Parts: sequence; structure tokens; C-alpha cells
Amino acid sequence: MTTQTFLRAVAAALVLTTTAAPAFATDDRGNAFGRSQAPAALEGAWQATITPVNCTTGTEFPQFAFASYLMFGSGGTITETTLNPRFQPGQRSPGLGQWTRTGRASYHARLQAFIQFDSVDPQPPAPFYQRGSQTLDQTIEMQDVDHWTSDADITFRDISGAVILSTGCAKAAAVRMR
Repeated sequence: MTTQTFLRAVAAALVLTTTAAPAFATDDRGNAFGRSQAPAALEGAWQATITPVNCTTGTEFPQFAFASYLMFGSGGTITETTLNPRFQPGQRSPGLGQWTRTGRASYHARLQAFIQFDSVDPQPPAPFYQRGSQTLDQTIEMQDVDHWTSDADITFRDISGAVILSTGCAKAAAVRMR
């Protein structure tokens, strides 16, 4: 092999290794996933069915399930609106937040919405919501490109930011909107 052919081979190998290396990333457990998974399957518009769950026992309350729309943007942003009938009309703002990829088919998302005013004379089983904010912190697992499930922790805070005792949990199942 001539020196010129050898140098060309080295240059080609160098180009391949420096351009291919950034195509791979690792999740928080060290598992690799490559650029072939980008754009993330989570990106897009989703309709989710949210089911409240007892945080301690894991008991689901399907009789209180409701729908939400979520939009996951390519830059890691979330926009959400909910049809939760336990909030009074206009009581809760749309939710805004961010998401990150944590593995090949898993994500972490966190969003926050304002509770605009205290509940006015709620009729049981509707809870009393206090003016402040609601935060949803969830782990999402893709089932396939058009379906995901999640588990969420929900925290309510008053206007000073102090945690209110009514916190909760929920499960969601979502389908891509087309």
C-alpha cells in the first residue's frame, strides 16, 4: 500500500468515526440509542385517557376517568388541555411544560397549570381546589408509534408555592391524533 493510499484510508476512517460518534446517546441507565430513533416517537398530538389512582394502594378509579389533549413539540415542550369535569368551568388553565427522552422508548414529562380560583360550592364527589397551581410529573412508555402509557404524580400548590395536602396519582393511556 502506498503512503498516499494509506493516508486516504486513514482520512476516510477519521471522517466516519467523527461523524458517526455523535449519532449515539445513552439514557440514564447507560443504554445506547441512536439517531435512528429521532425524531422521538413522542412528538406530535395525543389524546389521553387519564384515570385517577390511589397513590398508596394503586387502586384505579375508572368512574372518574377523563380525556386530555397533549402536544409534544420537537424542542422538548408540552402543551396540554384537559376535560376533567372535577374542575369548574375556567378554573384550570392549559398546562405547559417540558419532556426529555430517558431511553429508547421512555420519556419523562413535567407540566404545570394554574388553578385560577378556589372552587365555589363544590358538590360531592367534586373536590375543593384552591387557587394556585397543579404539577404533573410523569414517566411515559411508548407501546408502539401510536400508543403510550404513563404513571403520574400530581401535586397541588397554593399561590405562595406551598404544597397543599391534596396530591394524587394517575395513569394515562394515549393514542396519537391523526
